[in-house]
Amino acid sequence: MCVEDTTDGSTLSRRLLVCTGPCCNKGGISDLLLTELRATLLGAEDFDDIVGKASCVRRSCLGKCTGEPLAYVDPDGVWYHKLSVENLLLILKHHILNERPVQSLILEED
Repeated sequence: MCVEDTTDGSTLSRRLLVCTGPCCNKGGISDLLLTELRATLLGAEDFDDIVGKASCVRRSCLGKCTGEPLAYVDPDGVWYHKLSVENLLLILKHHILNERPVQSLILEED
């Protein structure tokens, strides 16, 4: 599982992009979530099932300042809010790995 600052380069079909822009990272919340997610994954029993199959990328701003902090699944076009480490894990395991969006966390469009 990589949590990194990149513009592209992933060979995976789906990526979880976590916004760390000014609105999403108020008080350092997005940075903290990513740090905790990394630590959680490194200690997870199913870590080997995720490595090389799921990508979580830190982005400086995703340009959608509502419902922060936010994450986006590329290329599916799905926005997630209500982020926590547990919710990011759900998104990775269900949507990124198994192509099943987590309905309860999707940010509904107006």
